[in-house]
Amino acid sequence: MIQFFAVVVMLAILSVLIIVHEVGHYSVARLFGFQTPVFGFGLPFLGPYWVVGRRWGTEFRFHALLLGGYVAIPELGDESQMEADLGVPLKPFRKFPIWQRVLVAAAGVAFNVIFAYLIMLIMFLSLGQPVQPTVVHSLIKSNPIALNAGVKAGDQLLSVEGVKVTSPDDAVHLLTSHKAQEVHVVVVRQGRPLTLAMTTNAQGKVGMALISKGRVTYERVGGNFLDVAWLAAVRLYGLTMNMFEALGQLFSGVFAGGGGERGPALGIQDLHGVFAVIKIGADIAQQDWTQLFLFTIMISMDLAIINMIPWPALDGGHIAFMALEAVRGKPMAEKPQGEIMKWGVITLLVLMALVTINDITAWFEGKLNIRLYKGDKEKVTAPDRTPAAAPPSGAPAPSAP
Repeated sequence: MIQFFAVVVMLAILSVLIIVHEVGHYSVARLFGFQTPVFGFGLPFLGPYWVVGRRWGTEFRFHALLLGGYVAIPELGDESQMEADLGVPLKPFRKFPIWQRVLVAAAGVAFNVIFAYLIMLIMFLSLGQPVQPTVVHSLIKSNPIALNAGVKAGDQLLSVEGVKVTSPDDAVHLLTSHKAQEVHVVVVRQGRPLTLAMTTNAQGKVGMALISKGRVTYERVGGNFLDVAWLAAVRLYGLTMNMFEALGQLFSGVFAGGGGERGPALGIQDLHGVFAVIKIGADIAQQDWTQLFLFTIMISMDLAIINMIPWPALDGGHIAFMALEAVRGKPMAEKPQGEIMKWGVITLLVLMALVTINDITAWFEGKLNIRLYKGDKEKVTAPDRTPAAAPPSGAPAPSAP
């Protein structure tokens, strides 16, 4: 019963994040006068729908499969926005300036980012800043800076240049912000604090692979509201940069076949989707509901990042067509653009099928099991990066400054 409730909670979180995205498109479209004939709650592919109201030129629908949502914006060039498909009459189309269309297309991503920041701020104000011990997993021989400075595997990082380390990503951010500079790193070894000096390389790396190890705790943030708001923004920025790096690692593993300092290369089998998100999130909800804050933030940012990829049928694809229109001085002909959009949708469907297979395979093999820290037992943390970009396996992938 508890597991069922946890799954329902995760489905609700995913639906809210998708609806937030669509509300972004809808709000900016309404602001500029675009047509928004239908706003639907749920998936329109299966089952009936019920009209719950009509206002502001929009018909609001609830679908039987109540997961996520969508908004129809015909003048943005969305696929399937024909009058017959929508079942509602449309007004004559208007030609809107490129900058307005770009803002409408990007509004969903912007709302996901804003929502993620608000959740981060609420977490900081209510629970505090999440802190988890950051431990040196291994030292990288190809970059022996930390090794030569006296760092050993198993050392716990406390601070970098006097700033407390709250996570591996935090440590990476602190070190990379001091490129080619001497830094003082405080570590704990066998219960004793040690201060080690080292000079980072041009990329701000010192050759340490870091992991989270231990129970997540929350510390109250000192200062006024603006101080807390700024720290929440800094934490969100660091998390987002790590997600970009994880996506880059995935791209490198799939297309270039390379690994790197971060450890073994990722492959296409490590690409996961909705089912993995639901499984991991449900495990977290059962064991420590407070970590749902950070998990929700990551999924919201994941939606933002993925949607900005310039691929047909994604928001980034719409923006790419508009950029091409701005350069050429005229839009692409309807037929070739339609063909590109069609193949974009097909490739996305193939990718969805692939990640679903990966999710189901990993689920049955137990690779999606997330065990949070319990007492003195060894723990495995929920991966501190987007589930679509890193394997949610038995241990989190090391961060490597």
